[in-house]
Amino acid sequence: MLKREEVESLVEKPAPQFVRDVLEHPPFRVTPNTTLETLVSYLRKFPVDVVPVFKSVFSDEIAGVVYPHTGLLIKSKKLDVKIRDFINSPIIVKESWKIDNVLEILASEAKWGAVVIDEEGKYVGVVTLRGLLSALLLREPKAKSVAAVYTPVEEKKSRVGYVKAIERLSKIFKKLAGGEVEGYVVLNREGGVAGLLTVWDLIKSRRWFKGGGEPRPIFGRGAARGEGRAVGVARVWRLMFRGVAVASPDTPVDEVARYMATTGLYLVPVVDKEGKAIGAVTAWDVIYAYLYGPKEGREDVEVKRAVEIPVAKPQVEEAIRLRPSRHVTGLRARDVMLTDIPAVNMRDTLSRIRKVFLRTGSNILAVVDDEGRVVGFVTRRDYVTYIAEKSLGYWKRQKGKWLILREQAMPGEQAKVLVEEGTAADVMKSEYPTASPDTTVEEIAYKMLAAGTDYVVIVDEKNAPIGVVTKDELLKAFKERGRSVKVGELMTPADIASAELFSSLFSVIRKINAYELDGVVVKEGGDIRGIVTVDDLSLRPVEESLRGERLVFFTKSGVLRRVRAGLSRLRYSKAGALMALDVMRPFDHATNPDADAREVVDRLLEQGVLPVVGDDGRLIGVLNKMDVVKELARVYITYAMPERLKEAERVEVKSK
Repeated sequence: MLKREEVESLVEKPAPQFVRDVLEHPPFRVTPNTTLETLVSYLRKFPVDVVPVFKSVFSDEIAGVVYPHTGLLIKSKKLDVKIRDFINSPIIVKESWKIDNVLEILASEAKWGAVVIDEEGKYVGVVTLRGLLSALLLREPKAKSVAAVYTPVEEKKSRVGYVKAIERLSKIFKKLAGGEVEGYVVLNREGGVAGLLTVWDLIKSRRWFKGGGEPRPIFGRGAARGEGRAVGVARVWRLMFRGVAVASPDTPVDEVARYMATTGLYLVPVVDKEGKAIGAVTAWDVIYAYLYGPKEGREDVEVKRAVEIPVAKPQVEEAIRLRPSRHVTGLRARDVMLTDIPAVNMRDTLSRIRKVFLRTGSNILAVVDDEGRVVGFVTRRDYVTYIAEKSLGYWKRQKGKWLILREQAMPGEQAKVLVEEGTAADVMKSEYPTASPDTTVEEIAYKMLAAGTDYVVIVDEKNAPIGVVTKDELLKAFKERGRSVKVGELMTPADIASAELFSSLFSVIRKINAYELDGVVVKEGGDIRGIVTVDDLSLRPVEESLRGERLVFFTKSGVLRRVRAGLSRLRYSKAGALMALDVMRPFDHATNPDADAREVVDRLLEQGVLPVVGDDGRLIGVLNKMDVVKELARVYITYAMPERLKEAERVEVKSK
């Protein structure tokens, strides 16, 4: 029998039609006597689009509204400026009105929200641009592509500003604070997108003033003593957000709408194939696409979407591809296990876990409770899988927030949209394969493969963890004492361990997990374009990879290493779904099917996966760490396991 939640998921939910369907309730209340400083502090915690101003905290009578831009009018923490001086007349709509009508009103006024009243004229909540965009996502847009509606750079009377990174903030501050523009696209010297500057960047940073009182006088004693604050010193590049998401003309409009509804940022730069800014998409452009279709003189172009690829997990025997093998290494768990495992507390956040991965170079972390007892383990694969399964934005920024993961929310659930990061307790596995210190390396490989994990925990007589064996230790054991075997005998076929350029990131992760892969090779036809590995996805946020940011971390040998993440041409995040093309990186090593697998182990450990190419240079297979683990598991299945079964039968006969 289906559960209630499963039944509800099968029922197609109608798209919201009326204001009451997207009604929101701001999680705080302000009055005319509230200071701007208090308003800014509220907006930093609860970034809402429109803030109703009540005549008193005990009354639902509305005196007006203020918008996030109002918070920028504060000049100093020491100035007791009240909201009453900046109240705006509200746009008032009824809860019975249709959403399309409200969208037209907000678009004509270029306002981010409206106050909602019932039929008797009483206040019942607000409707915001973010909630309305969430409602539009349940419809089909009349214009499919960004090309049909985006605002070009040269368009006059645009609500998008363009500025160089070295400009002073004072030159653009008035338009931003006055709400005349949705934000500024920051350009570099080549005309590309260097970043984005919105009201939320300023509210988050609080760096448009220094909190020192009134502006510094130019003449007199105050100037000599340095009283007050400096005006116009801040440069745009110090305040802008560098991980800006961009779109291209062939980006689907609904993906831009989803990005805006998710992040609350209503400005997405549009770039051409060379990465140069050619315009921007605003929330008003998206609304136009849904309500009216292409703008006058524009046409839709064919859109590019991430392709979802179904994956079925194979059986263990099928994955191993059994064949006779009697070569044993003679090594046991005690000879190869790791005893010094970095630990995190079960309440540590995802960002903390990532930092520990980076700092230690470890593939696995022990999770302990407050008393220091081991309660589980977290691997890099667990980390990436958790994010993928939760459908969470991987380090996607939201209004004024950093390192915030967003769960799916229905339109109108504004107060519930932002949730804190997951913790180690959410990500860890408390059930895992175990073995004794006397267990052979071959049996450990089988246990690891059968359990679908990247490690086996070694326990003592009291079943307490004393060490861990990961794939890396098994590879080193194979290199030291494994049999001579060609790469072609171990490699995973190219069709299984590869992905096309436009495969969605989610389907790539799903394939990696289904086939116990350490990564995939990204190809176009038979030509190799790059690789995507679990380490890449877990150790660096996607936005860092795409904008080519420098990362500093310690390798396993303890040597400080600086690397440049991602490809130079992929410098930005995306407004739409991420594809293999967006997260792949160049590879340094490839091999051929006739090479000795033991001789390429070091390269495999360094790179994560090794493309296997034929004489013509085209991809024919991929060597993963798990392929070597499978080789050790074959020995156990074809030789050691039958011997143990026979021994067990002899013991059983004697006991009878």
